[in-house]
Amino acid sequence: MFKIDEVLWCEFPWLDLLNSDWHDHRGSHPSVDRLEIALWRRHFFSRWRYTIRGIPHKKLLISLYELRTILRSIAEKYAQHIKPSAADWHHINRYLVRAPYIRRIKTIRTKPNLFYVPRTQKLDALLGDIAGSFAETIVQGDPDRIKICQNKNCRWVFNDHSKNKSRKWCDDTCGNLMKIHRYRKKGR
Repeated sequence: MFKIDEVLWCEFPWLDLLNSDWHDHRGSHPSVDRLEIALWRRHFFSRWRYTIRGIPHKKLLISLYELRTILRSIAEKYAQHIKPSAADWHHINRYLVRAPYIRRIKTIRTKPNLFYVPRTQKLDALLGDIAGSFAETIVQGDPDRIKICQNKNCRWVFNDHSKNKSRKWCDDTCGNLMKIHRYRKKGR
């Protein structure tokens, strides 16, 4: 059973959305799509101050799944040190134009830059804001810090805040678990 106090919240809405596709880091439990859990969704919308009243439930979920898929694809590219394509940015821009203000990514001398232009609507604002938090992370932060836990059972997406960008696991639990697995494998 899912308990809200078991949730490790992330520093950006886009990370929370990506990690709503939860995988047991030990590999002993089935994956859980937390978007399917009403309690998780309520806490997610509340935490990021998204108003969803009046948005048809099915349309909201479909839109969140689509955005999560796009963001995951780009995050995986960054985690593998692959530059996203113009088509990837086109997908993000389709969500950014839906925000209360339009944010556009334009590449200037191979570096993405973020531009703001004013706008609005509930579902559009929610999706645009999540995509915007991703765009801001890419443009204002260091995209090389976007990582995916190297525990194949976990798949948690995180922002690596270590000095030398060398973190491999989302947290110490996965790191210790992987070290134990390596130790046991060596001993055989």
